[in-house]
Amino acid sequence: MTVLAVLLWAVVLARLALLRRDRRQRLLWGSLCTGATAITIALPALQSGRDVPLAAHLCAIVGAHLLLRLVSAVTGAGRAGVQWALAGAVLLVLAVTGRHGVPASPARLTAGVTPVETVYWVVFEGYLVTVLVLAGWACATVRRAAPAGALRGGLLAMGAGCLLLAGFGAGRLVLVLARSGGVAVDFTAWDPWLGALRGAGLVLFVAGGAAPPVARLRAVLAAYRSLLVLRPLWGAVRQAFPHVVLMRPAHSALAWPGAAGGRLRVYRRVIEIRDGMLALREHLPACPAAPPGEDPAVTEARALIEALRRRAHGEPPADPGGNWAPVGPEMTDEVVWLSRVSVAFRGLNRAAAGRARLPRPAGSPR
Repeated sequence: MTVLAVLLWAVVLARLALLRRDRRQRLLWGSLCTGATAITIALPALQSGRDVPLAAHLCAIVGAHLLLRLVSAVTGAGRAGVQWALAGAVLLVLAVTGRHGVPASPARLTAGVTPVETVYWVVFEGYLVTVLVLAGWACATVRRAAPAGALRGGLLAMGAGCLLLAGFGAGRLVLVLARSGGVAVDFTAWDPWLGALRGAGLVLFVAGGAAPPVARLRAVLAAYRSLLVLRPLWGAVRQAFPHVVLMRPAHSALAWPGAAGGRLRVYRRVIEIRDGMLALREHLPACPAAPPGEDPAVTEARALIEALRRRAHGEPPADPGGNWAPVGPEMTDEVVWLSRVSVAFRGLNRAAAGRARLPRPAGSPR
């Protein structure tokens, strides 16, 4: 449970950046935050076998209410006034019936359940089970229209997690009702099974909530990796043709944050490189045959270095001129190809710089 609490708080922090997006993201974040608070409050009692504090259950009801509001926002069903009134009534009943303590440990429940305690558990678990079943149904409904990828997988995991948590609540409610009816129920024997159901539900729910932020983070990291890989080639082109750069990197990072902004910056960098290579084409000599087995990206980088050298030394345009290697029609093809050329370009420049630093033999002309 400690690991789950840590993971849940990590998801809460990861989704902070999405709060400004829309109301649904704020509702989901609020539900996750109150759920994490409830688990944090209940964790010491669960680990020691003591009764769970009333505050943990109240936080769980608030989180369930926010989840119900999210379901209504997604499906367009349900009335906000009725849902607020229902949540308020549930909180009031729990505060009244649980003011002297809530028997939540397996030992206390096995010893017996009073009528007041039965009312408490019926209201508490009944509300949670209802909300979780509705949330699972909403996830299954919305998933059909969601785009394939992290979002659809996250909805599937969250829906399954909600149904497992609903099964945990329903199972405990059945046991409480049986015990209040005079049936001898050993909650200690049932606790491992119910705990496994609760743990699996929390894992799936947390994983589903974390899937979109993790996918977004991976996209951001991939974009910045492409920017770093393209930087040597882009820097050489920028130095030769400063006018092709429309926005400085620092301004680009501020203007285009996030995954979409990172992709736009990569695409702009590719376009700027291609503009520079187009302007450099008149200095590109007819490309000689590449050595057998040489990577085409290395051949392209070698031709680029030669064209830059000819331009820097003011040599006349090449006659006949050469051509750059053809690339696929998609922008992703350009990114992959120019990344390979940039890596080769950096390697060739490093090798040339290393040869220039080698000591000359004694008596050799300078």
